[in-house]
Amino acid sequence: MNHSSLIALVFVGASLATGCSATVDGQGQGSPDPTSKSSQSLTLAQCATQRDTCLANNPLFGLFTCPLQYTQCAATASNGLPDQVNSAITSASECTSAAASCTKAATTPAQVASCATTEAECVASIVQVNLPTVVTGTATCVDNSVKCINAAEAVADLTKCANNLESCAVTQVQSVVPPQVGQVIGSVSSCETSLNSCIAAATTATALTACGQTGATCVAGTLGVTLPSVPATAAVNCAETAAKCTLGATTVAGVTACANALTSCVAEVAAPVLTCQQKWTACLAQNPFNFLGCGAQLATCK
Repeated sequence: MNHSSLIALVFVGASLATGCSATVDGQGQGSPDPTSKSSQSLTLAQCATQRDTCLANNPLFGLFTCPLQYTQCAATASNGLPDQVNSAITSASECTSAAASCTKAATTPAQVASCATTEAECVASIVQVNLPTVVTGTATCVDNSVKCINAAEAVADLTKCANNLESCAVTQVQSVVPPQVGQVIGSVSSCETSLNSCIAAATTATALTACGQTGATCVAGTLGVTLPSVPATAAVNCAETAAKCTLGATTVAGVTACANALTSCVAEVAAPVLTCQQKWTACLAQNPFNFLGCGAQLATCK
């Protein structure tokens, strides 16, 4: 074969290689080039279909170019899972890897326990769960949650992972706290898991707002607090803070403090906003002769 023939053959091979850019649906070489579409939008199965079509269209040079194309496609292809699930799986791996390094470097039982707590909080943050106090048995809950996340195929699966993790962690902490405290923690946790499921099922902004209000009422009712008529967002924020507080409580006094904090929170947001004149009138109403004191108190009022 002379030099010019070799060049011609290489040119033909390059032209045929272009035919390896077959569409996923198996159309012929005359169809649009699918490589213009990012391979990140393809699954591994679609990459394989692309390779097979490439080989069918180019039985000679495709033996060299099509496998290469597949390798490049597979390197960046998705696994067909939603981005949120992929992100959760990646984050869970990072949590467990960091925990393994932490535990390996630990030299005391306290350090090992700290590593376990950090891992639990890391995994819980992935599925947006408020964990109760981390105890020895929580480690099993975390391990099961990581397995659950890795097996997830849809965002709804992550919600199940979240609820299972919180319920498991609550069961563990209930075994070490006073029964009455454990009961309140369990009830607040039920409010939380119901809220998670409600949010996952919500399809409108109105539905999401209703979920938040229902969750806030549930938490408040568990703590024996009556929610006044306050803006929905304010009530939800107060209840969320109270829920976290309660889940972290280990004593009756701790639960009581959470309830009192919720009462103060909603009372503060429910308080009417007064103008400077109204504040002046209210101040003098308490002491009609306290002109100087009220003036000093409201000196910076705008």
